[in-house]
Amino acid sequence: MVVGGGFLLSEQVEEIRMKVLVAVDSITTLEILINEMSARSWPSGTEAQVLSVVADGEVPLKAWREEGYGVSAIRREMNRRGEQISALAVEGLRKIGIAGRVVIMRGNPEFLISFAARKWPADLILIRAHNRKDFRNRLLGSVAKSVVESAPCSVEVVRAREKADAIAADRGFRILLATDGSVASIAAAHAIAETSWPENTEVRVVSAVNPMIYSLEELGVTGDSGTDHAHRAIGNAVQVLNGAAVEISAEVIAGSAARQIMARAKHWEADLIVLGTNERRGLSRLLFGSTSAAVANRAHCSVRVIRARDYSPSVNTLNGRSRLSLNSVESGNRLHELSKVA
Repeated sequence: MVVGGGFLLSEQVEEIRMKVLVAVDSITTLEILINEMSARSWPSGTEAQVLSVVADGEVPLKAWREEGYGVSAIRREMNRRGEQISALAVEGLRKIGIAGRVVIMRGNPEFLISFAARKWPADLILIRAHNRKDFRNRLLGSVAKSVVESAPCSVEVVRAREKADAIAADRGFRILLATDGSVASIAAAHAIAETSWPENTEVRVVSAVNPMIYSLEELGVTGDSGTDHAHRAIGNAVQVLNGAAVEISAEVIAGSAARQIMARAKHWEADLIVLGTNERRGLSRLLFGSTSAAVANRAHCSVRVIRARDYSPSVNTLNGRSRLSLNSVESGNRLHELSKVA
């Protein structure tokens, strides 16, 4: 069901460079996501599809009774949802120069958001994180987690910024890029490099080392392969970012990857975490979990999870050990201190 009088014109199709699926469940969520989009720069010709999925459990009891507990109750709620968000969605997107339309679907949002992104197909999904502790919002939070794990494209889990005005006034936008040297991590660096960010944006590149491995390396029991790998991962990412209009710093951190990424992001007051996903499946995911899903689910700020399907290793990827300027890297002097904290 498509509502809202979308204004995508046929002659615009050739200009479209990016398709953004905006998943909403309420006016509040829509406002948060539109505000976040308005704070970014988007490629000319970007198109958005605002998707709202109505689950049967969201239909008011009164509507069920009045419609005789039939499918007409669902249609009534879908129409109400469509009318509620259409004007705000289309007008809000128009103000930031993005063509858009509203789509209302019935069913399970955990499945349908990824399904719609695959069918369109979307390049990025924006979905709100629900941080409140009541039962309903734990269920809503599980939707974002499920989408991160199952989506066919990159996903950004957006958290409302409580200090947005203060951040804009006091400093630039801050992005923490987590890397482990994988193809997915290089894709995450490319995603940052190819995006137009606000002026004075800072990017901090971090790579985690298992604290036990680091301790053994310090004692001379093993070689420095773990630390070297982290430095090479940072070097690869920094080389990709060198052409971007951002200020770059970096550090190696010791500890559990997910925990340390979230801790460093909070300590540094990052506005956005960007990381790649290696898309573990089946038993591997069950045994080892997903760093990207854990960070997206629990971080204090917004998190963008990048899938590597649109990227591949290129000349931007370094071979061997990378050498970074002292202005770019703080890693060596901070590793021992951080390993004590981990």
